[in-house]
Amino acid sequence: MRSTPSLLSLVSCLALTLASTGCPSSPTEPPPDGGTDAGTDAGVPPDVTGQLDMLSLTTAGEVRRPVDLTTTAPKALVEEGGTFVTHEGVGKADGTFVIPNVPAGPYYLSFDPTTFVVTDSREVKLSTNTSIGRPDAATQPADISGATIVFDLDNLHPYQSTDGLTLYSTNLNVARYRLAPSTTPGDTSGTFTYTVRTGQPLIDPAQGDRVLLTQLTSRTAPIEGGGTLSYRSVSRSFEAPEFQSKPGETQTISGTMAEPPALTAPLHWDMAAFRNLAPAIHPRASVAAQVMIVDVQPMPHTYGTISPIPLLVEIGLPPLVDELRTTLTYANPYPASWMPVGTTETAFAVTYQLPGTETPAIIAGSASHSEQFPGFFSGKIAPEFSTVQQPRIEGMDAQQPVTLTTTTPELSWVAPPPVPGERYHYIVFIHELSVEGSATVSQYVGSIRTNDTRTRLPPGLLSSGRSYVFTFDVNTTPDNDILQQVFNLPIPISGVLSLSEIITVQ
Repeated sequence: MRSTPSLLSLVSCLALTLASTGCPSSPTEPPPDGGTDAGTDAGVPPDVTGQLDMLSLTTAGEVRRPVDLTTTAPKALVEEGGTFVTHEGVGKADGTFVIPNVPAGPYYLSFDPTTFVVTDSREVKLSTNTSIGRPDAATQPADISGATIVFDLDNLHPYQSTDGLTLYSTNLNVARYRLAPSTTPGDTSGTFTYTVRTGQPLIDPAQGDRVLLTQLTSRTAPIEGGGTLSYRSVSRSFEAPEFQSKPGETQTISGTMAEPPALTAPLHWDMAAFRNLAPAIHPRASVAAQVMIVDVQPMPHTYGTISPIPLLVEIGLPPLVDELRTTLTYANPYPASWMPVGTTETAFAVTYQLPGTETPAIIAGSASHSEQFPGFFSGKIAPEFSTVQQPRIEGMDAQQPVTLTTTTPELSWVAPPPVPGERYHYIVFIHELSVEGSATVSQYVGSIRTNDTRTRLPPGLLSSGRSYVFTFDVNTTPDNDILQQVFNLPIPISGVLSLSEIITVQ
């Protein structure tokens, strides 16, 4: 699953937004990966060493920049008899660090106060929040009006109000899901406006920046057994001539949309199988949304999903059927080196209400699957596994109200039935509930990533007198280890995220 917070994907975040609940954000400096083991020497505890580079993908290849760790070195927490001993790290400006004398065995590696990775590695690689685009771009200043580009286009597919024109640059972190249109229904020409906002990158052709526009056209397709599916997919594209965004100026670019070759894909989506996971997600869970997208990614098997903006197909409101069988039509004008990736996600809403409040908080669980072409459409899309079984906190059923007397409780669960050729990885996300006016609200607190079915929360995540909800994310990426890449989880990936009841700390 495209979890996150790191594994909650864009579509999960949309579902959460609709439910008035925010997605947890990734930390500014991401946590480390697992690496290789090394033994001790003459009984002296070995050091943990590693390096952190921030990674950007451009049309010329990878750009790696070391992160200055002189004031933000990672640390290792070692559990000893239910308590934790902290081993502080020492970092350098070149991105390297060492944590001295960490006892052999598992420890909690932390690169910020909220995110922990349980590993026993002595040499660690640090996964980064990989981004698309060159990192040296100039940005729109706050004291000047935004650079504005008006695209005057003809040869559109007859434009409807439900269509969208997407702007994307593969060499710069520039993406706009829907440009402001000036058309009337049925038009085959129109103008679409792109305004650069404060802090956003400015396009510079001298640096190799190019822009591709695509029209997401509203379509329908007959469903096997009766009914009609409404969806959007790419029908036209326009590779803009070189231009430079200039703050405070408006420029117009005219052009003709091209019609790339039409492609088709058979879809067999077992929607009922995903919905039927609701009782396991949480006894009070209800289905909030079922969505499917097809996007394109550079090297998804290595980097996972970096940006979900370059959409090829979008199914936002599918009909409520048990099995959706149809054929989708789309076009793909993006670079041939970029791989199409299909994702289906079902979001589940669970309400939580503290005493004395009138409005509950809504936290989402999910079940999802992402896979490259052609595998995504090669068979029936259905859940590969269910939730973690018997989630417990200090030995008590986590899906019942629990009162804790410790801020470092032990969490445990049973793995789902095994899937041949795959291994399970787990992320525990923590959300704090609080009162804001007359409403219960939730806020992301932190997370722990582990390959084990038992973990103890390190200090600093929970506080006495507070209430929390835990989410248990089980996911699998064949031939990959979640500790190798923390935020950029490789494709294919499947995941199911279930929720606890309210957990109160005395």
